[in-house]
Parts: sequence; C-alpha cells; structure tokens
Amino acid sequence: MGDKARLGTEERKALHGADYAERFEYAHPIERITRLVPLMSLSGNEKLVDIGCGNALSMTAMKGHYEAYTGVDFSMPFIKAARSRAQSHGILNAEFYCGSAEDFAVDNADRFDVALALDISEHVYDDEWLGISLAIRRMLLPGGRLFLHTPNLEFFVERMKDKNFLLKQFPEHIAVRSMQGNIRILRNAGFKIRHAQNLPHYNWLSVLHPLSQLPGLGRYFGARLFIEAVKAD
Repeated sequence: MGDKARLGTEERKALHGADYAERFEYAHPIERITRLVPLMSLSGNEKLVDIGCGNALSMTAMKGHYEAYTGVDFSMPFIKAARSRAQSHGILNAEFYCGSAEDFAVDNADRFDVALALDISEHVYDDEWLGISLAIRRMLLPGGRLFLHTPNLEFFVERMKDKNFLLKQFPEHIAVRSMQGNIRILRNAGFKIRHAQNLPHYNWLSVLHPLSQLPGLGRYFGARLFIEAVKAD
C-alpha cells in the first residue's frame, strides 16, 4: 500500500453508510459470489457466519449450501438491507448482528463450521484485520474453515490505484494486500492455509486472466485472491 493518512472509525462508518449500501446493490453482481461456491466444497449442513456481510448477497448466492446463515456487519444501513433481502427471498434460516466481529465473537465462540470474509479485508487496516481474524478463529469450531476473497495488490490495476497513476482507489479500499500479505496475517491469527489461488476479475477484466500464467509477469494479471484457511489446533 502507498502512504495514506489513516482514516478514523467514524470516517469509515460514513463511507459505509446508506449511500454506499445503495450503490453496492448495483455495483456488485451476484456472480461475484456464485462463482466461489464450487471452490468451497460445502455439504449444505454447515452453520455459516458471513463477516462484513453487507447486504447479505452471499446469503442468496449460496442458498441451499448452508444449514444456517449469520451475517455480521458494523453498518446498520447494510444490516437493514440484509434483513430486507432475507424477507424478500423468503429465507428463514438467517440472522443478523450489527456490530464488530470482536464483540460478536465474545458470545459466539466455537459455534460455526464456516466463516466468509468476502471482499471485506481490504476495508480494514492490518492491525484491525488481525483482530478480526482472531475473532473469526474464536467463532469457528475445531477444524472450521475461513474463506477469504479480496482484490490482489499485485494486479496491475491495483498497483496503478495504489500509486494514484491514472486510476484512483475506491475510498473504502484502504488496505488492499498481496497474497503474501493476506497469508501472513491469517497465519498470525492461528490459521493454517489449505489452499490459495488467483482468480479472474468478475468484470470485463477477466479476459486478461490467461496472462497470469506468464512466467515472471503473471503475478500482475491475477485480479482476485481466494484463500481457504483452517482453524489451527
């Protein structure tokens, strides 16, 4: 990441307010999530917690692939949108919590089989993401799995944004990381990495993904990161 002034909590809450929640509905296609489901090997019997659930797009994208869904988000506009989504889709096996992952973990230790962190880690600083990762570990049952999906700092577009070269970063994306940066924090939080891979972008930039196989230059063309981590003993 480039050198940027650190945003305060209230500033970030404002960034993730009602306006952002409304834009999010149209800017993030459900295919962003559905393409990940085959990579998760879910039985359909898992109790699933979605950290930074937003408007609970994952709840509908993964319907039928979990026993129960719990969405956690610090933004009340998003929690309201998530509850509305559950009602409109007739989903009865879902509940929502507005607050921090750390606070939620206090009363929900060893409860979940699977945790999702889909396009959320780039919204928080390293020390905060470590704290959230530790909280997720606490929520998971022994052997529980965490799935992380996030932009790749090495992707040439993200590198341009990071340097403010022709492109500007989304103001909400304050900590886009490389594969190594993500893995380091997860390991420090007590996770073992089971699988990690680059994925294509979910928009037109996906046409560039075959270039990720190029020797030497390939790392600049993997747009997204997908990591499966397991709660270590």
